[in-house]
Amino acid sequence: MGIFDHIDFSNFPKDYKEDSVREEIIAPLLNILGYSAFNPEQCIIRSPHLEHPFIQLGTKKNNVTIIPDYLIQIKGKNAFILEAKAPGENILTGKHVEQAYSYAVHREVQASRFVLCNGEEISVFDTAKPELRLHFRIGNASEENWGELFELLSPAAFSNPHIFDYKNDYGIWCMENGMDENIPQYFYSCYFSDITKMDDNWFSFTAVIQKEVELLASFDFSVSLLPAFMRQVPGPLKNRVQDSLHRYPFQYTVRNAEDSFPLSFQAIVTGEVIKNENEVYIPLQITEFL
Repeated sequence: MGIFDHIDFSNFPKDYKEDSVREEIIAPLLNILGYSAFNPEQCIIRSPHLEHPFIQLGTKKNNVTIIPDYLIQIKGKNAFILEAKAPGENILTGKHVEQAYSYAVHREVQASRFVLCNGEEISVFDTAKPELRLHFRIGNASEENWGELFELLSPAAFSNPHIFDYKNDYGIWCMENGMDENIPQYFYSCYFSDITKMDDNWFSFTAVIQKEVELLASFDFSVSLLPAFMRQVPGPLKNRVQDSLHRYPFQYTVRNAEDSFPLSFQAIVTGEVIKNENEVYIPLQITEFL
């Protein structure tokens, strides 16, 4: 990447520590991604503190000792944290990753992703899983590596993520493969990203379906099935889900692992092609929650 052409990643000076990583690698990278402390829409907050630096993990209350170098906000909402480490530090497993995760998942933060950079490598993790999404060495990174980083950390990755979603539509796949619209299909332990109340009669959510490749399916269900849907919602989440679907913006959104739960149902392909400015798809209609 051009901004790092002047750096010899195979021969760091002996005194090259975290402050050098922040100044010479992370700062220009955040700048080229479009972030700035002076831009409230795509804002950098440096060394953010927690008012209550504790997190409950199971029955254990842990002290969050990390103060990440950067908290990135998109339109006032926390998007990801980025923590600098000295060259040679482990940023794939261990205490640094655990502490970054503890900060990102904290109720005062709830960032979608957390990132670690030791000057030699970059690691990007999803908070909700948590899982490693991307890791590469900066000195020999490919265009594909930088493209993946942009898709994960650019402002558009949080404000308009569908532009990076190249999954084909499951409903269209069903029609192209000659599947009978009238034969119900069964889906078990299906995870979703959000559920939206479309109007007084219909609700909708999307989910990834694994076939030969990953496909994105859109599922609609009528208000008459809402009680059956609610029976699949875990007890601790019932009130929150109910309130989210009946109050503006009429959407329940999964932000982390604690928000997520699986659905089991049967559905049929509607055959109705929906077109808008962003996509073309054929939704499936849920006929029964199992």
